[in-house]
Amino acid sequence: MKHRLLILLVCAASLNFAQDLESRARTAVAQKRFNDGLALYKTLLAGNPTSVDYMLWMGRLSAWTGEYTGAVEYYSQALASQPANIDALLGKANALMWKNSYREALVVLTQARELAPLNAEVELAWSRYYHWQGDDKNAKLHLAKSLAFNADNQEALQLKESLSPSHTIELRFAYEGDTLAGTTPGAIEELDASYINRNGEVGVDFAHLNRFGEGGSRGGAHFSRNVDHVTSVRGAFLFGDGGDIVARWDLAVGVSRKMGHGWVLGADYRYIAFRPVKINSVIGSLDYYFEKPIWIQTSVAANHAEGALTPAFLVRFNAQVRKNLTMNVGYGHGTEVFQLALPTTFYDFRRDSFISGLSLAVSKKTRLETTYSFSRRSTGVFENMFLVAVVHTL
Repeated sequence: MKHRLLILLVCAASLNFAQDLESRARTAVAQKRFNDGLALYKTLLAGNPTSVDYMLWMGRLSAWTGEYTGAVEYYSQALASQPANIDALLGKANALMWKNSYREALVVLTQARELAPLNAEVELAWSRYYHWQGDDKNAKLHLAKSLAFNADNQEALQLKESLSPSHTIELRFAYEGDTLAGTTPGAIEELDASYINRNGEVGVDFAHLNRFGEGGSRGGAHFSRNVDHVTSVRGAFLFGDGGDIVARWDLAVGVSRKMGHGWVLGADYRYIAFRPVKINSVIGSLDYYFEKPIWIQTSVAANHAEGALTPAFLVRFNAQVRKNLTMNVGYGHGTEVFQLALPTTFYDFRRDSFISGLSLAVSKKTRLETTYSFSRRSTGVFENMFLVAVVHTL
């Protein structure tokens, strides 16, 4: 009898301890002390390793504290016990998207939709899936379904506010400077305005250049257009003073096509007419986009000027290291490796250019872009170039 009573007392004490621990864990979560909550739920799960509820909390808190790989593991444990658990499926999908593993997230979201085709949270997760990859058109379609199922869903309403409008106007102010031994420093002031919608963009450009003791201005227009979901075309038409530094004509047309599995193939033609020289340039490009927001851009150009054909190539590595910060590094060799063409870049010398840059979103509507390059010409002369731009969305 005493033995049974002792067992009952121990069980009651253990139950009270677990209830107290769970109460403290929920309080920690309510007070947004996620690391404390994570430690408490870890203790609870160790005492009850088959509890799916504790697994889900471990998944949520791991994700909220940035431990996305751990979150995916806990959600997977929950799904091993309950394969049809919608909370576990959506939690795993969100954690995978936060890891930028969109292909794996697609598989999980598809399972969730098959199990719950009329679920507001499932549609909200699909909306995030498209929005975080820049496809706001499909994001809005799924968000509308989510709100139709639950019009008071606060997370859905917050996402609705963050989705980009169907069209916008973007202003870009830029200053570019460069130094080259034996000459005065060069400077370029630029102002661009673009109208952007789901199908592409159209804009106007103006720049004033001052280099090698000569000044001049140029202006024109640019456009891009999505022909379908895999093909886009683009063009730029710039006109200038026609001196030694500012081209009288700078015309470009191009096309890009998504080849699948992350590959994008492109081709461009460019005609540039300076007073001393005219250039015809043919450019081929091949870019690769990884599952994560990391992509590599490569291009090879053949430039024909003054009866001579000179090559150039450029490779750049880009990575979104934070939600508001993208960085890039690159290397270029040959004649011209930048968007802005100068006549000095198309003669017999070659140059090796080392490039770095970043794009920082300082607010929802404003971002800062910087680029720096260090070049060594085949003549032994060194050149530095830097660019600072502010881009604002109206």
